[in-house]
Amino acid sequence: MSTREILTLQFGHYANFVGTHFWNQQELSFDYTGTKKSEVNHDILYREGQSTRGEVTYTPRLLLADLKYSLKTLPASGGLSNDSDNEQIPWDNIEKIEEPVAEKNDYLNDIDSQESSSEPKQYNLDEDIKTWTDFLYPRFHSRSVNIVEEYKHGSDNESFDIFCSGISIWKSNYGDVFSDNIRKYVEECDSIQGFQINFDCTDGFAGLALSCVEHLDDEYTKSILAYPIIPSYFADNKPSTQEERDQSNLKDSTRLVNIALSIQELSEHASLFVPICTGDKGWRKPGSPRAFDHLNYDPQLYYHSSSLLAAALDSLGQKYRHKSNFYTMSDICADMSGYGRKMAAASLGIPFAINESEYLIDYLNNTTKPIFTALTPSCKIATDKIFQLVTVRGIPENYLKPPLKEAKDQINLPAYQCNSVKEMFQLYFQASNFLSATNVTVCKQPFELKTPFPKILSNNLNKYGFLKSDNRQEDIESCAVIAGYHNGNFLADMLEKLHREVSRIKFSKLHKFKEEGLEATDYLERLDKLSEFKDNYEDEFEL
Repeated sequence: MSTREILTLQFGHYANFVGTHFWNQQELSFDYTGTKKSEVNHDILYREGQSTRGEVTYTPRLLLADLKYSLKTLPASGGLSNDSDNEQIPWDNIEKIEEPVAEKNDYLNDIDSQESSSEPKQYNLDEDIKTWTDFLYPRFHSRSVNIVEEYKHGSDNESFDIFCSGISIWKSNYGDVFSDNIRKYVEECDSIQGFQINFDCTDGFAGLALSCVEHLDDEYTKSILAYPIIPSYFADNKPSTQEERDQSNLKDSTRLVNIALSIQELSEHASLFVPICTGDKGWRKPGSPRAFDHLNYDPQLYYHSSSLLAAALDSLGQKYRHKSNFYTMSDICADMSGYGRKMAAASLGIPFAINESEYLIDYLNNTTKPIFTALTPSCKIATDKIFQLVTVRGIPENYLKPPLKEAKDQINLPAYQCNSVKEMFQLYFQASNFLSATNVTVCKQPFELKTPFPKILSNNLNKYGFLKSDNRQEDIESCAVIAGYHNGNFLADMLEKLHREVSRIKFSKLHKFKEEGLEATDYLERLDKLSEFKDNYEDEFEL
């Protein structure tokens, strides 16, 4: 059976933080000893090649975009020495990208030295990590890294903050090179199933990503699953003068317009898209950080918040990468986008922490709180009239229910008739979601918490991520996770909030958008289309 390959595209600095955690999770879960059987078909996201030295390479099927001076310790070649995969590269015609030499932290130095130790080493990553390359474990193919040379990362004078600026970059030679790299990847595939696109939707990368999405929609008849990402924190100085307040409001308005334009464009060209953010608001400001029991993270650290979004993407992706699951990306996009509802919400429960001495049947029967948290901004996931695809990972079958001879009141519960974790969750959602349809995927392997994943889980958990029954000390190695896609009428309210807020902005104040070529009539037409898209969620829901 041929592999149904996926090409992943990442646009933007924060999206690359998310991507770094995501690819670290894939790479650190590889088993080179042959003792652990993987549930995931890694060939879906990875490609095998050969270096000029004849060495076999196994790298993510990935194209990423970021600004000049953003790479720091990562070479623009992707980090594999002499890796050309037998391509004849005319080096004389290639512009050499040179960045100031950056000092590597202890974690990266240890990766380079390939030293192994029986004792896990402690790193100060919360302070050491300044950019996504500071904790990147894998190495990339030579075509993966694509730098936007016209703008510098961290520059106030050349801020890449306008949707239309990204469109202009795509229309330059950059878009030609990027689309050619897409073509090369696609031609290598036996049966590509689609494209997974993660992008910052609050700045110029939104326009760059959406130009790429439109290209994919025109050139390839494949599924496009997009995740517009809103960073958890905007490092704006607290305004003290009226001028500074005006500037701050303008920045907020600019981000809001970029988000609105992104969602409107995605509604036309993507197969399915899922906005994600660890802030509860996400529009003008990210808002308060989403709360997770037994987890303490700093929303101001991209290194922290992006790890949660990566955990969600990795868990959601199990749906179409699991060896025993026949779901494909096109199946997910088709199931979740009925009636023109191309936008869905995402949820995450990390850790899914039942007590180590508790059975799943008791936990689900007694809990009164939602078992997951919304990751889609300005959104509260409904409990009725929804369609959802849920993935549960890391709950052993022996946690399901007590054996018959030990069962007490549990024996009277309908759930006691369930013989698997999957059956029990299906019954749970059937009972708790009225007029809804839920498809559940269960993975045995938990979410692994190996370095450099941040140390943000509670010390009250045992090494498997379940609540301890005593005060013994254990290092947490993994945890159970639940994640889901959700679609229903409830998303109309989210789109209404977005449309209402962006409609308050006077186009006359958006000088940079006008300078980049956006006309007032085109802008108003896009807002009208956004409102029309919202109408898809207003009708009566049918299953």
